[in-house]
Amino acid sequence: LADAHGAQGDQHTRREMLKRGLEIEENHYGLEHFEVAATLFNLAEAHGDLGDQHTKRETLERALEIEEKHYGPKHFELATTLFNLADAHGALGDQPRRGEMLKRALEIEEKHYGPKHFELATTLFNLADAHGALGDQHTKREMLQRALAIEEKHYGFEHIKL
Repeated sequence: LADAHGAQGDQHTRREMLKRGLEIEENHYGLEHFEVAATLFNLAEAHGDLGDQHTKRETLERALEIEEKHYGPKHFELATTLFNLADAHGALGDQPRRGEMLKRALEIEEKHYGPKHFELATTLFNLADAHGALGDQHTKREMLQRALAIEEKHYGFEHIKL
């Protein structure tokens, strides 16, 4: 139901419903259960959609901690949380931390998909942007070239996306 409210643009109700659901799950499963982490992830996105990047970051950090305990620090389930946590750090102006999160997400994705899989392109583009924001134009260019090669292979050389 929270997602339906979000899809209709009612992020405030979405957030409140997710908070309610989180409280129920914490009482039922405990504070460290992986189901709680999934709800925290969704709640963090609701905070972000409402412009509260600070709370988004804090909520994703809690979700990540639970996921790491449940799955281990290099499990594929962590990649999306790391990617979104990087987004929150970037929105808050913390480019070094953004880069750390994206690098970690990329390492997990590479292990899961392989080094040339299409799913890596988005993370590479974002990691390139983080390097650029930190003044590392050389690494930025390397990341962009790698992402472009992946997308050219996936889409073909004449695709509009390129």
